[in-house]
Amino acid sequence: MDELDGKVAVVTGAGSGIGRATARLLSEQGMRVVLADVNQEALDAAVEELRQRPRGALGVVTDVADFESVQRLARAAYDACGAVHVLHLNAGIAAGGSFFDDITDNWQRVIDVNVKGVIWGIKAFTPRMLDGGEDGFVIATSSGAGTDGTTYQTPNYAATKIAVLSLMESLYGQLRDRRSRIRVGVLFPPLTATNLSGGPEAMKGVEAYLQQKGVPAILVQPDQVARLVLDGIRRDRFFIRVGPAEAARLFDGQFGDEWFAWNEKVIRGRAEAVLADGKPDPYLW
Repeated sequence: MDELDGKVAVVTGAGSGIGRATARLLSEQGMRVVLADVNQEALDAAVEELRQRPRGALGVVTDVADFESVQRLARAAYDACGAVHVLHLNAGIAAGGSFFDDITDNWQRVIDVNVKGVIWGIKAFTPRMLDGGEDGFVIATSSGAGTDGTTYQTPNYAATKIAVLSLMESLYGQLRDRRSRIRVGVLFPPLTATNLSGGPEAMKGVEAYLQQKGVPAILVQPDQVARLVLDGIRRDRFFIRVGPAEAARLFDGQFGDEWFAWNEKVIRGRAEAVLADGKPDPYLW
């Protein structure tokens, strides 16, 4: 999608982090933005930031794990704006989860938000977007945690993020078969200073932990990831991720050869293990 001015975007998880930064950047491109978040206070602050922009902004408190709540979001967006052209299903949470106890709440909630939240968003919006007959773009936020190898110490989070990829691959295929004008993309943000692990400052600890385990993690800011999202929309990318070109243009060259070499090693490790009937050791991290 080249022309965004005057069009409408819906962003979930828009009260903070990547969602808020993306909503801000899309607003700067002339889009009217509908922001959704489960946290009323954070949502109000994000909406207030954009309210004075020429196209304005709308906030809708939404629990993406609840299909009726997501349907209300869709109705509010269409009632207020008449159309939706960009849908960013960004809301997500992290939670530790063990296989060796009887605790299930943390598993249930991360699956509800990270997986069902994407499904409910697709179901609530894409039929309306198809009926509109206009160009569109649906993006979901995944993670390298389940796709670029597997972060096996956080199995619930990793499992949901590879599920997001599978959902969006399926959506891509179904929209392709319909010859739809709606495009599909999956965002793979690098490690980002968000509230995912308790707050932006806490993510520095995650960065240090990963580096100690041999992962060349690099912490970036939400505004940088928002630029990656916009670049993906404009270039119609399915895999919206950092490559050498994006590192140079959008991330000030923060990602060097070591990061790309490790990234390629774990991705190839999965493929080679499958082809060789091997074990998952090469891509566990």
